[in-house]
Amino acid sequence: MESLKERDGKIVENWYIACLSEELKNNQVVQRVVYEKPLAIFRTQSGAVSIVADRCLHRLALLSEGEVRGERLVCMYHGWEYDLDGEVKRIPAENPEQKNAPHCQKKIYSCEQDGAIWVWMGEGKPSTETPPWRFPFAQDEKWEHYFMITDFPNEVTNLAENFMDVPHTVYVHQGWFRDEKSERKKVPHTVETKNGRVLVTYLQEKDEFSWGAKLLLNPSGAPMKHTDEYIYPNITRVDYWFGENGFIINSQGTPVGALKSRVYTYIAYKIPYFKKILKPIFGFYTRQVIEQDVEIMHNQGSSLQNDPVLNFRSTPSDELHVQIERLRFYGKTGNPLLETFEIKKEIDFWI
Repeated sequence: MESLKERDGKIVENWYIACLSEELKNNQVVQRVVYEKPLAIFRTQSGAVSIVADRCLHRLALLSEGEVRGERLVCMYHGWEYDLDGEVKRIPAENPEQKNAPHCQKKIYSCEQDGAIWVWMGEGKPSTETPPWRFPFAQDEKWEHYFMITDFPNEVTNLAENFMDVPHTVYVHQGWFRDEKSERKKVPHTVETKNGRVLVTYLQEKDEFSWGAKLLLNPSGAPMKHTDEYIYPNITRVDYWFGENGFIINSQGTPVGALKSRVYTYIAYKIPYFKKILKPIFGFYTRQVIEQDVEIMHNQGSSLQNDPVLNFRSTPSDELHVQIERLRFYGKTGNPLLETFEIKKEIDFWI
């Protein structure tokens, strides 16, 4: 059976979150796995961050179980010392006056931005010096924001579709997000693919959440503007706007392995009053909703264990799914249509 990396083809050649900045203190090293590749991520005494393959060049011990001394990562087995570029700067067992042949890990490009440490998983130099995606309002003091980390027993394509799927909220998030017992209503919306993105715009100003969500997010009862967006290869952005106030959920899916992903969810909100006081309430609420998604993604993932190749049966109401899968296919095969293909459809579904 093909590995996830083999199945994803050129999708691999992108920036992915390796860990959050808050997970890595000074003089600390942690292990993370991206596309089945173990990585040692370390922060030096000065605060600089580097990522190297999680195996010492000497006897292949795990560097993530070593320690950081000053500006170097030290292997716990024989004390080989690596600098920020992955170059071996000291071999304790060798005569310090003797000039040895250079040893250096293959360079792994990384970047710290907006509270996350990103890694470029392509073979060569990244197409951009930093990840092109910036988390919205991360530097705006009028907005409060926080991260959540969630492991899903499923893959990024399925997760992206789930995070943007409104019809499932009636069943999976019943009572927390919407109510199945409410009167069914038609939801007109547009689904537009352009520049490697899929934008869904809902044409329902009078749409409402369940009473609990309405109390937290829209106590004034302002008209709601709802858009969902998929950004190739692995990001979804869900926006709810109530006049000048808003609630934004960004989910970045990092592929770990076959049917295994780690999702870094960035949540930002702007409300008139008590934004810091309400932060624990928002955190509790969003965690409950995400855990319900974990459960349904585990259900689907269990079904895909023996055959992870997508073979879904779609109806017209699944247009956003179809367009996401099209972009992922273009990305996998390196098809230039990934950036140039455009389509826009008006769709209705019922909830």
